[in-house]
Amino acid sequence: MFASVYVAGSRRGRSLSGDQFSKDLLSLARYFSPRLEMVDARTVVLDVTGLRGMWGSPRAFGAAVQRKAIEQGIHCRVALAATRIAAVLSVYGRTDALTVIKPGREATTIATLPLDILTRVANFGLQRNAAIPLEVRNRNVSRMINIFKRWGLATLGDLAALPRDALFSRFGTEGVMWQKCACGEESQLLIPTPENRPFEVALDFEWPVEGFETLASGLRPMLESLVLQLSHEGVAAAVLTVRLWLVTRVWYTRTLQLPAPICDSRMLCTLLVLNLKSHPPPAGIDRVVVTAIPAPSRITQFSLFEKAVPSIEQLSTLLARLKILMGSERCGTPVLSETHHPNAFDVGPFDPTVSSAIHLEAAEETGPIAISRRFHLPLVAQVTVDCGCPVLVSASGGIGRRSVERCAGPWRSSGHWWEQTQSVDQELSTGYWSRDEWDVELDDGSVYCIYRDRTHGEWFVAGFLD
Repeated sequence: MFASVYVAGSRRGRSLSGDQFSKDLLSLARYFSPRLEMVDARTVVLDVTGLRGMWGSPRAFGAAVQRKAIEQGIHCRVALAATRIAAVLSVYGRTDALTVIKPGREATTIATLPLDILTRVANFGLQRNAAIPLEVRNRNVSRMINIFKRWGLATLGDLAALPRDALFSRFGTEGVMWQKCACGEESQLLIPTPENRPFEVALDFEWPVEGFETLASGLRPMLESLVLQLSHEGVAAAVLTVRLWLVTRVWYTRTLQLPAPICDSRMLCTLLVLNLKSHPPPAGIDRVVVTAIPAPSRITQFSLFEKAVPSIEQLSTLLARLKILMGSERCGTPVLSETHHPNAFDVGPFDPTVSSAIHLEAAEETGPIAISRRFHLPLVAQVTVDCGCPVLVSASGGIGRRSVERCAGPWRSSGHWWEQTQSVDQELSTGYWSRDEWDVELDDGSVYCIYRDRTHGEWFVAGFLD
């Protein structure tokens, strides 16, 4: 049995913000059950299974919730049902202060509710997928509801009456999920919201510690205790903060933002030690305090039809080791900079799932395309020009000495002229450039991108077309 509580407003003339509503709602819910899940800032679902001996029947439990809410000065609606989704839809769609749905009557009770109510449970009715943003899910739900309305459907009962096989053939598993919601059927388990309390462990050393091996031996039991606290609450560590009390009587703090919630003590210890190695403390350590910010544990569901990617834990460890060797500014994914300079790029966080999705989406939209592969350092070339067009190219990198069969250009580009310098090395640092670019097809069939630096009169090979 589940109870859904929706805060409709405040009593006694109180004006509360969204955060205050959430705090009052959590305080009210935790008074009755430790297992609860926040749906939004005004709605919470409680697992009341096994509480009959303490609070009595479901109707008596709902009345007790309302009495406690009145004591706290808030006005709420309460709905109890055998499934979470039925309780949430009832508390949203019905105006009764207390609604109790008997087991097996979920579909009948919510059948008269309008279809638009599904937009309020877009992040609750479907199975959670962190790769799909909430805005995209809301758009998909609105689009599907508009289609249902064009079919002549107006209520949840109309959607529940559709043939499930025909609905699956048109909308796939998502359509079936929403029909289950319209029937009041459960589609996922309750994920408890962690209690807002600090997860912290501390250790005092008998003598100052300066080596990382000694520090790691002290961090292991600390993190094992921290992970045990997190596992008891059904959560994992999303952010780790380590504070070191140094012999110089100052705190040295490092914060580790994890790519995904992790509940593995060995993995957390490795990541912390690698982070401290890349940013070592300036003095010996007398005391260590590790604090974790919790988040719901990550549930991974692999697919036979998607490209396999490394686990978040292995990837984060690999990136931490690479950042120690190469520097944090040299590890990541290249992204375009806000400039027209052809060789300019920035380094962003590495996320294989996002990059793969972008490439697949681009391939589906544009079809087969030619890929320009640019050299990190342009190759110095010697180019013979006839009537203003290149006719012979000679360069290293496997190009050799080749005649030009066809050419296109020139395309003149320049920028940052206000930072003009007289040195090629300074050109890279200031961003100034001025060049004439050509696409040339050589006698062996290969196509290269070459350009002439108009400042120094030199030719370079920028890359080739694949």
